[in-house]
Amino acid sequence: MWVIAHRGFSGRFPENTLRAFRAAEELGADMVECDVHASRDGRLVVIHDATLERTTDGTGRVRERTLEELKRCDAGEGERIPTLEEVLAAVSLPVVVELKAPDALPPLIELLRRQPELVERLWPISFLHPLIRALSEAVPGVTAGVLYAGSPVEPWALAERAGAKILLPALETATREEVEEAHAHGLHLAVWTADSEEQFRYAREIGVDGVATNHPDRLLATLGRK
Repeated sequence: MWVIAHRGFSGRFPENTLRAFRAAEELGADMVECDVHASRDGRLVVIHDATLERTTDGTGRVRERTLEELKRCDAGEGERIPTLEEVLAAVSLPVVVELKAPDALPPLIELLRRQPELVERLWPISFLHPLIRALSEAVPGVTAGVLYAGSPVEPWALAERAGAKILLPALETATREEVEEAHAHGLHLAVWTADSEEQFRYAREIGVDGVATNHPDRLLATLGRK
């Protein structure tokens, strides 16, 4: 089972910061997950919200600030908002990248075309399935995933339409049958977000391929890997 550090080791360190990502790798997580928006000058910046207020001391919308302006914000404990390139340089793990808005797509495609060696290491995912389809068509071979909530009748069809290889449902709605159907269609299935022993046990019982967690230390301990 993949241990996916959700926004890094966000249960202990400021989310989506280099400190959180490095800590997750040091723990032994299999991969880290981050969120990307585009800055006003077209740089991919790692932050979950479209606005700055919740996770930084800044104000306003991310897309309305240049990278230089965003770098002035404190993202917690003195950490700065990283670029995606900085995250990739900070850790050697696979990086799951959630596209939060359409304007993040062009710079991500450009990055993957400029550095084709990242195609195997960078795994784009999104709730915005047309973005995943466009990315899969623009960058053949990329390991992309579709996020969703609820219980679609044919979850595997969401991935097939988007050219994705991974299904990413909410843990609360995921079932063993859903996992088995995904595997039957040649797909992986990973769930979000689990932090308790009870949630970890359920994820193992239904046979998921991966779990996104804010507490990778807890999941690693449950799996006997710490």
